[in-house]
Amino acid sequence: MESAPPGIPTSPQPHILELRIHGIANALPYGALDLPRGEVVQSDGDGLGSFWTPRPDVEARDKALPPGHVHAIRPDVRREAYSWGAMARLAGLPFAGVLGVLGTLVARLLWAAMIPFGLANAAYWARRIPAPEPGAHGHGQAHERGTGRRAAGSLRPEATAALTRVFALGLTLLFVSAVATVALSVIGTRCMGLAPVEPDGVTPVCARVPDLLHGLARLDVGDRLALLSLVPVLLVTVLVLVAHSGQVRFESKFSVMRAGRTVPPSGPPLHRAGFWSQRTGSGLLWAHLGAALALTGQFLTWTRYADAGLPMPGLPVVALVVILAACVFVALRTDDDGVQAVVSRRKGRAGLGVFAAGLLVWLVACYACLAGPQPKTMPALIGIDLVPALLGVGLTGIAATGLAWRTTRSTRGVAAWTLVPVIATACVAVVLVAEPDAPLRHLLVGVAVLAVLSPLAVVAAATLLRRRVYEGWNGAGPGVFLLVSAAAAAIYSSLLVLGVQWFLRHGKGVEPRQLGDGMVGIGRGVPDPDLVRVPPVYTEFGTASVVIALVFVVLLGVAMAGPYVMDAVRSRGLWIPKAPRTVGPPYGPAVPAWRAVADAPDPDGGPNPVLERVLRGRQVAAMSHRAELAGGALAAAAYVAALVAHVPLIAQHSDTGDFQVPSWLSGLAVPALGVLAATLVASALAGTTRGGPSRPWGLVWDLLCFLPRSAHPFGPPSYAERAVPEVRSRVDAWLTGADIADDAERERVAPTRRVVLSAHSIGAALAAAVVLIRAGNPVPDTVDGRVGLLTYGTQLRPFFGRFFPDLMGPTTTGTPPCAGPAWSADPWGGQTAGGSGPGAAQAAPLTPERPEPGSGVQATLMSLLTCGTKPAWVNLWRRTDFMGFPVVGYGLNDVDRGAEEMDRSAYLFAVAAHSGYQTSWAYHVALDEVVSRLAPAGPSGAQPAVTRRGEPG
Repeated sequence: MESAPPGIPTSPQPHILELRIHGIANALPYGALDLPRGEVVQSDGDGLGSFWTPRPDVEARDKALPPGHVHAIRPDVRREAYSWGAMARLAGLPFAGVLGVLGTLVARLLWAAMIPFGLANAAYWARRIPAPEPGAHGHGQAHERGTGRRAAGSLRPEATAALTRVFALGLTLLFVSAVATVALSVIGTRCMGLAPVEPDGVTPVCARVPDLLHGLARLDVGDRLALLSLVPVLLVTVLVLVAHSGQVRFESKFSVMRAGRTVPPSGPPLHRAGFWSQRTGSGLLWAHLGAALALTGQFLTWTRYADAGLPMPGLPVVALVVILAACVFVALRTDDDGVQAVVSRRKGRAGLGVFAAGLLVWLVACYACLAGPQPKTMPALIGIDLVPALLGVGLTGIAATGLAWRTTRSTRGVAAWTLVPVIATACVAVVLVAEPDAPLRHLLVGVAVLAVLSPLAVVAAATLLRRRVYEGWNGAGPGVFLLVSAAAAAIYSSLLVLGVQWFLRHGKGVEPRQLGDGMVGIGRGVPDPDLVRVPPVYTEFGTASVVIALVFVVLLGVAMAGPYVMDAVRSRGLWIPKAPRTVGPPYGPAVPAWRAVADAPDPDGGPNPVLERVLRGRQVAAMSHRAELAGGALAAAAYVAALVAHVPLIAQHSDTGDFQVPSWLSGLAVPALGVLAATLVASALAGTTRGGPSRPWGLVWDLLCFLPRSAHPFGPPSYAERAVPEVRSRVDAWLTGADIADDAERERVAPTRRVVLSAHSIGAALAAAVVLIRAGNPVPDTVDGRVGLLTYGTQLRPFFGRFFPDLMGPTTTGTPPCAGPAWSADPWGGQTAGGSGPGAAQAAPLTPERPEPGSGVQATLMSLLTCGTKPAWVNLWRRTDFMGFPVVGYGLNDVDRGAEEMDRSAYLFAVAAHSGYQTSWAYHVALDEVVSRLAPAGPSGAQPAVTRRGEPG
């Protein structure tokens, strides 16, 4: 164990801040500090974001331990833990605490329901992010001389951003359609008959309709539908509350981020000062709410009556205009991509205008229902039958074009992909509304299917030519996210509609009871299955879920388990080497296990049970490292299922204009959806039990919550919008000596201070964002090079760098590009030790050359951390970690180090996986190494080097 590195002045007070940031496992503060619960205290923060330190007596005890001890703290270090896990939770949801376990279960099911919205946000940040235009920012921008106004700037609308936001709006409308189908069609018109006109009459209802709703059966149909239209409106409101219950704000007493000078936005998005600012997305939210209200009003008034019409027959057309206006509004929104644009107030008011128009349409529709005549026959709600099918086609068309967004280079070429969803939706709309003859119907649906399939040609060419080998799914990332989002939304909607239909088709009949005094009685009976019908598109969605499951299982088996089947027939087990430069403890009870793991296998020696356990851990971790292949398989399954769902449009159309879905399709879809529903509930329950399995939806939620909510306003809130500024503020407060009251003492101590951001898993992404945003919004009159990075168990290179190339790709991090996992049992075998296999990438220098002054070249994460011969960044990883990877490469380099693959703090031998890095011997060595690479103290500290940006591939 090294002593204090040379150049660091000795001081009785710690001058190095070791700030630990936990990952998606949301380790509690005492866990991050590896101490018992009672030995930590909160030093700052609130219930959402907080900083914790060991108690003073505990800190003194651990500083007296010998170097390298599991709990040892360097004498010159102040160790803190930053806790952000509560930011991505639903603690702010009204009455969540009162409802207890039931409320938690409902909350987790709502998390699952919001996953499609989060995936749409992920697709937004997976696309190409354009460079900002000069003068297009307003935050921190100087006022125009003599005018008192900010310099005007504008951002042009971008095609892929527009398509993603229109896709997000379609998700909202599909959700409204599913809820309206249950409330208005299934319950309002199918399971409740016409209210009798004569006194003492009887109206029939389905046996399983709750008694609470029997009062609706006694109302006229128009009055009943007007009241039931509140259901989709209220549920959309619940989604808004859930999405915004986790929204966090950060107003610190000392925040240099707001006191610093903001440079014009340039370079990578995470370098732009406005990236982590709270989005001014109220206009987007109002547009979604307005479209939802307009669609609900359209459902009420787009009907077919036998002998009576509505007072306002043109209202469905007005509702369509409002929905199209909402599409235009979300498509033209430009105040994002990390640039705080100067947006016209009129544009902001337009979103509120869309909401007002949608609200007016819904209120007028309710009035039309209440004031309209009571029909003699039950009306048919045409919109509920047609709109979900059109939405499904439109969503699939946009998602398919996303496969080619990054591959298509020209702006006009990307904009041309807009025609795909337009053509596909228009063809299906003619089929559904005009009901043409069979030849024309087959032609239109064929054109729609070919339009949806057209992006495959571009994707196939890019894959064969390996043009985007360093990007996730060969550049098809936006389409992968959108396809999975569309499939999840379709399955959820069919799960709701078909589940309610299945429930209401059963029960026990009850004879009607005459109430007298002019009261209408209720006759409860088991309905005929043909009576409780739902739009066939939901059965098609349910059938598509079966196709998705089958195709996904096959592809997943090939991608994940296939290599291990091949390995099973090998004469010897597959040898996966440990990470290069892995260090272990030189003394202590863990030394024998470390030596057993560190030694190479002896072909002629006896069995090594310790090494065999570790080798199995490496093989299991390697299988989980093919997550990209699994995601591609799921997107391919969704693509195939979406096309299969079009078949009933051709084959099952009758002369009456109705779509007749065969009973065997319904019989196949309902059991599959039942299994899915049971799986969702079981996974949600698993997350509520202590000591049970890992919370599956919580993990997905945390991953999606990292990205700003820029496409869908109902998506998961971004905890990074608070966590990054909060950590940055703590870093600046430490470096400037804000905790020192005496001015002279502050001027003496502040130049000697340094910070090491110690980040686990996704916390490394937060730490990297802190370093980048400090460069984009620098602190006045300070030198840089005093912040180092110690990461472990991170996914920066193979996940964030490949899935979101413009956010954390090589041009942002400054690290070599990363190809995808191979199909072999060791997916990274080609990259090991600089190999030339499928996963290999060309090496790149880690220490960039200094540019000429005024050259205007852009800094990267690596260059910002480089103030000497080596970057102040060390990354720990192990081959047994199922979610941890190197950040530079699998060969020898100046950043990546191996951590021992056994838990040094455990009493019995245990293979270490994604946790336990902070108690490893490698962690203590890496911390010393990062500190030794920081810039020398003093006002003449070296400035960071920068490197030229270039796009790999």
